[in-house]
Amino acid sequence: MIGMMAAIFVAASLPGRLLPFLRYHNLDKICHALAYAALAASCLFAFHPLSRKHPFLASLLVISICLGYGFAEEAYQSLIPRRVTDSRDVMADLLGATIVVVGRQLSLLRKKPK
Repeated sequence: MIGMMAAIFVAASLPGRLLPFLRYHNLDKICHALAYAALAASCLFAFHPLSRKHPFLASLLVISICLGYGFAEEAYQSLIPRRVTDSRDVMADLLGATIVVVGRQLSLLRKKPK
């Protein structure tokens, strides 16, 4: 989890002139969604003991962490040359994290004995 947060921080620290390709075809939104999907997966792994006892609570915690980190990343990016703060990036972050969490919850529901 900390490693994914560090990777996202490093990517957010790159000046905009090094990333001109991200402006095409909403590639930056796809990258945001994928990065936060990976962050959500690593959070679910880190909180595995909690998710076994309280899966809904763990899911809310993971979504909250990803959303909070997404807001923090966007605020930090406003300090980097040629990078802008974009609320749609936070929405892409949230979408990526939510897809992973919902997918995990659905897989748990399928595995429960009847």
